[in-house]
Amino acid sequence: MIGSFHRRAWVLLVSAAVGIGAWKLLPGTAVNRMAFITVARSFTDPPRQLAGQGTPESPWKLRAFKADLVPDSAQAPVLVALGNDRNGVFQSSPPAAVDLAVIFSNLKRLGVKKVASAALLAWDAPDPIGLLALEKSLVGFESLVMAAPLSRGAVAAVMPPAFRRASLALAAVHGNTSGLPVVNRVPIPDLILGGETATAGFSLLESESPTLLSPLLARWEDRVILAFPLLTVLQRLNLPPTGVEVRLGEFLKLGPEGPLVAIDDYGRLAVPLKPMAAAAVISAEALIDGGDELLPKPVPGPVILVDERGAAEPATREFSQNLPAEVAAIAAGDGFAEAHEYPRLELKWEIGILAAVVIVLTVISGMAEIVWYFGILGLVWGSLAAQWFYLSRASCWLPGLPVLAVIFTALVVQWIARKTRPLALSPPNVVITRDGPT
Repeated sequence: MIGSFHRRAWVLLVSAAVGIGAWKLLPGTAVNRMAFITVARSFTDPPRQLAGQGTPESPWKLRAFKADLVPDSAQAPVLVALGNDRNGVFQSSPPAAVDLAVIFSNLKRLGVKKVASAALLAWDAPDPIGLLALEKSLVGFESLVMAAPLSRGAVAAVMPPAFRRASLALAAVHGNTSGLPVVNRVPIPDLILGGETATAGFSLLESESPTLLSPLLARWEDRVILAFPLLTVLQRLNLPPTGVEVRLGEFLKLGPEGPLVAIDDYGRLAVPLKPMAAAAVISAEALIDGGDELLPKPVPGPVILVDERGAAEPATREFSQNLPAEVAAIAAGDGFAEAHEYPRLELKWEIGILAAVVIVLTVISGMAEIVWYFGILGLVWGSLAAQWFYLSRASCWLPGLPVLAVIFTALVVQWIARKTRPLALSPPNVVITRDGPT
């Protein structure tokens, strides 16, 4: 009886102390956040956006994914399209470097401050004078974003400065980054990526299989590269790449008050794109000698140069066609439903739950081992079921982690007490001889 009393006393004191400590310290921690997300996954579709700290003052607020996303057409960009040039406006087909220099110079003349080029600026044998004119025309914009396909090869190449300026440190990304597409080179030699202030994002991932979900992130060594459409939205919002908060399987947050973009675990836009027209499409040929009336007023930013020539690669043309919908989906950032709040219970109820669990554990700790272990199993399953039921049905976050901490502590204390209990004294050995017992 003394051993049983001591075990119960230890279980009561230690588990109660651990329970109160866990109840005070766990809210607001990454462990508590992970526990909430784990339970929420059972009744919500990914991705999700979670705010709050799980405390009475700052309860959890969950925004679930809205699968019927319809991007706002007002967010679609203005495009300048390189076409087939049937009238022979350009010097050559495809347009030479000097032709592109005239296009960018005229955009500057028309008051465009922000420019992005989804068209690839690369030639097999370019004219040096034309290249010099092109490089000069790219200088002077408020911001310039370029695009290039990326691939993965046996030998890694040095990351171009334009990509590095637009990348994030791998450590800045929340979540498991092992699922991100891996790249290590630009497959097109001598590609012009702008000057010393230009940034670059990927247009295509040649080493990845095509998918209905647009990739927004890729991994290059210890950096995370952003997709070209994502960079153009940052350009529009005057945000640096470091202003993006990335939570894989949840969202991209563009700035403190910016849009939330739903993404999956692989860094892809979580919703398939729906066809959408650009805000305006101006032919590059018309821009050569066009007047001020070509562009909408005020001039939106950025104006994006795309390649829609029939001779362009099919993947390039498809990327250009999807660009308005992709930019609009990222800029709209309405991939989540309204936030739903999950408050804590009142203080007296949470303390009462912990006290009830401690009392039950104290009582069954002095019983037979089979009763003890079945009791532990019942408490664990009961606490997990109650946590799921109240979260999914009553929108309430119970103190499940402190309860589990109490149960685990009691289990350890009981195991130590049973292993270290004193052995019962054995009766003395008695030998019966002819002279009597000795």
